[in-house]
Amino acid sequence: MIPCVRFSAVGVTLNTREKAKIDIRLAVPGDIDALCEIEDQSFEIDRLNRRAFKRFVGSETARLCVACTDDGVVGYALVIFRRNVALARLYSLAVSPQWRGQGIGQQLIIRAEELSLDFGAPILRLEVSQKNDRAISLFHAAGYREFALYPDYYPDHSDALRMEKVLVPNALRLPSPIHFYHQTLPFTCGPAALMMAMNALDPSLELDRNLEIALWREATTVFMTSGHGGCGPLGLALAANRRGFGAEVLSSRDGPLFVDTVRKPKNREVVELVHYDFARQAQDAGIAVTTGPFGVAEIEERAKQGKMALVLISQYRIYGDKIPHWVVVSGFDDRFVYVSDPDIGDDHEPFNGSDCLSVPILRNEFDLMARYGRDKLQAAVFIDKKAG
Repeated sequence: MIPCVRFSAVGVTLNTREKAKIDIRLAVPGDIDALCEIEDQSFEIDRLNRRAFKRFVGSETARLCVACTDDGVVGYALVIFRRNVALARLYSLAVSPQWRGQGIGQQLIIRAEELSLDFGAPILRLEVSQKNDRAISLFHAAGYREFALYPDYYPDHSDALRMEKVLVPNALRLPSPIHFYHQTLPFTCGPAALMMAMNALDPSLELDRNLEIALWREATTVFMTSGHGGCGPLGLALAANRRGFGAEVLSSRDGPLFVDTVRKPKNREVVELVHYDFARQAQDAGIAVTTGPFGVAEIEERAKQGKMALVLISQYRIYGDKIPHWVVVSGFDDRFVYVSDPDIGDDHEPFNGSDCLSVPILRNEFDLMARYGRDKLQAAVFIDKKAG
């Protein structure tokens, strides 16, 4: 089950005392008992347990802050990050019932925004139940805007309102033309990215697992660093071409990709055979293949021509894993490249598909990310509607 973002009724005034002095700091292990008590008082379902709080305290990709009074910890806010991505998620916020109405929720939101900026994420998103009018009012007052609805999001099947706030001037989120599709296997990022790109050009194309597997079978290089093979740019371009799309390939290397990471000589021979067969088929199909280094400017130029771009990146700069990975570029502005990532992360990470759709990545960071391995391999596939 996808974890759900929850906000207690932080805006309710339950007493008439004067606003107390609040100290907000990062949580420490000694706060966990109080955090669990606040959780039990604030939520009836889908509570964070002691193990979850323990994991978030001191996490490299989360910031858990607590609001303290003379009575101890009376509230908390939890922000989740993804490495090298300019977007953070306000995952949970709660205040003890007896301390609501004292402005603690507002102060926790301000601190969550500061923590997000400190991490390098200038856009903060959240989901809140449409039934939670007080929390929605609180976030509106704090400058958050609604941008989407997530149907059937919570365990009670209620809908979630998606909201966000741009924390840095001129960092504008672009609407995405893409419908999200989550890769269902570790090695099908290429097919999943291609499906999203084709669907953006032709909304009648159905996104389902049959197509995902069919595309992988057509485009796979057979072997990769380990396990099942991933998909190279020529295979993906050919798969798009067979389905009526125009295709173009940019690659920094002339010859088989990923072959250096395949250990067994017989497996390397197969990778080479597949590559040269794909190269012959691409030539016969009239697919343009350009060899040489390229950057964000070349990708943006083709995007302005109406082409959808699939770009190979290294997951090392996101997850710390030295694995090649395909994403779809959905837009550009002066500061960011916006990408849709078919990988929503490990099951324990509180992210979902909408977090991976139109994600802003700083342009210079994306330029570094779009280079794989020691030889800085670059590859991109561009598809568009065929003329006529």
